Amino acid sequence: MRGALWRSLTVYRWASLAYAVALVGQTLGQADRPALGLTLFGVMTVWSVVMSVLAPAVDGHRPRLLAGLVAADVALCTAMVVLTLPVGPRSGHVLPGLWSASGVLGAALRGGTAGGLLAGLLLSIATFVERGVVNDSSIGTAVLFLLSGTIVGHLSRTALVAEAALADVLAARAGDAERERLARRVHDGVLQALALISREAPRGLPAAAVAALAAEQEAALRELLRTPTAPRITAGMASGGVRAGTGVRARDGVRARDGVRVGDGVSADLVGPLLRLARPAVPGRPAVAVGTPGAPVLLRAEQVREVVAAVEATVDNVAHHAGPEASAWVLVEDDGDRVIVTVRDDGVGMVAGRMEQAAAEGRLGLAVSVRGRIRELGGTVTVTSRPGAGTEVELHVPR
Repeated sequence: MRGALWRSLTVYRWASLAYAVALVGQTLGQADRPALGLTLFGVMTVWSVVMSVLAPAVDGHRPRLLAGLVAADVALCTAMVVLTLPVGPRSGHVLPGLWSASGVLGAALRGGTAGGLLAGLLLSIATFVERGVVNDSSIGTAVLFLLSGTIVGHLSRTALVAEAALADVLAARAGDAERERLARRVHDGVLQALALISREAPRGLPAAAVAALAAEQEAALRELLRTPTAPRITAGMASGGVRAGTGVRARDGVRARDGVRVGDGVSADLVGPLLRLARPAVPGRPAVAVGTPGAPVLLRAEQVREVVAAVEATVDNVAHHAGPEASAWVLVEDDGDRVIVTVRDDGVGMVAGRMEQAAAEGRLGLAVSVRGRIRELGGTVTVTSRPGAGTEVELHVPR
C-alpha cells in the first residue's frame, strides 16, 4: 500500500510539472526575468527526479531520511511559489502551478492528517505572499492546499491501518491452516498407528512390531513439530501384517509416496494410486472396490497426493464407523475441468448432525483429513447419509 501511494504521488508530480510547463512556459519570454523562470523549471525537474527515486526507496526502511526528504520537499515547493514573484510579470498563474501541491501530498503520506495540514498551511501562506493580496483566487488555492493535505493524510493513514489489519487476518488464517494441516498429519499418522496397535494387539501382534511402530511414529511426530513444512507421518496395514513408515521420502528435491511423483507443476495419474486401495474383506477391514475410467486421470502431483490421502481417510472411516459387514466402493469420474471421486459404503449410515458432533468431540477424520485437504485444493466435499442406508462422500477437485 505504501509503495502504491508513493508511486501515485510520483505520477502526479510529473503530470503537474508538464502542466506547469505547458501553461506558463509559453509566455515565459514575456517575463521580466525569464532566465530565473527557466532556472526554477530546472530545479523543479531535478527535484522531481530525486523524490521519484528516493522517497519510495527509503519508505519503511529509513524513516528519518524520508522525513528529511519530505521536509525539504515542502520547503522547496514553498520557495518555488514565493520565487514566482521576482520572475514577473504576474500572469495570473503561479509559476510551478499545481506542482507545488506535491509537497503537501508527500507530507500527508509521511505525517498523516497533521503532516498534510501543516504543509498545506505553509503553502497557503506562500501563496498569499506571492499574490500580495487576499482575494477569491488566493483563498481558493489556500483551501485546495489545506483540504488536499488533510484528506490525503487521513485516507493514507486509514489505508495503512486497513492493510495492517488485513495482514493480521491473513496471518491468523495462515496459522489456522497450518494447525489444521498438522492436525491432519497427526490424525493420519500417530492416531491411526495407535488405533492399529489397539486393534491388532489382541490378535497377537508381536511386541517388537509394536515397539518399532511406536518409536517410528514418535520420531515422525517430533520431526513434524520441529519442521512443520516437511511432515513425515503415515501408517497403515498391509494384507500380511503391519506396514509402517510408508511415508514421504525426499530425493533430489522431489518427494515420492506410493509411486506418486510430487513436485511443482508435475502431472500424475490419479488412477494408479486409487487402484491400489482395492482389497478383499478381511477381519476388521472392509472390502474396497475401485472403479476408474479407461484412460489416465491426470492432476497435479500434489493434488493426487492429497486426493489419495482424503480417500484413504474416508475408507478408514468406513472401517471404523460403518459396521463390521460394510463394504466400500470408490468411483473416479473425469469431468474435464474437474475430477469427482465418490466413496460409498453400505454401512449403518449417520444421523443428521453426527459429523458436527464428531468434530466437537475431537474426532477429526472427515472434518480435517478429508474436508481440509480438498478445501486447500479449491474443491468441495459433499456427504450424503441416512441411518441404515450407508454413506456417500463426493470429492470435487478442480483442475
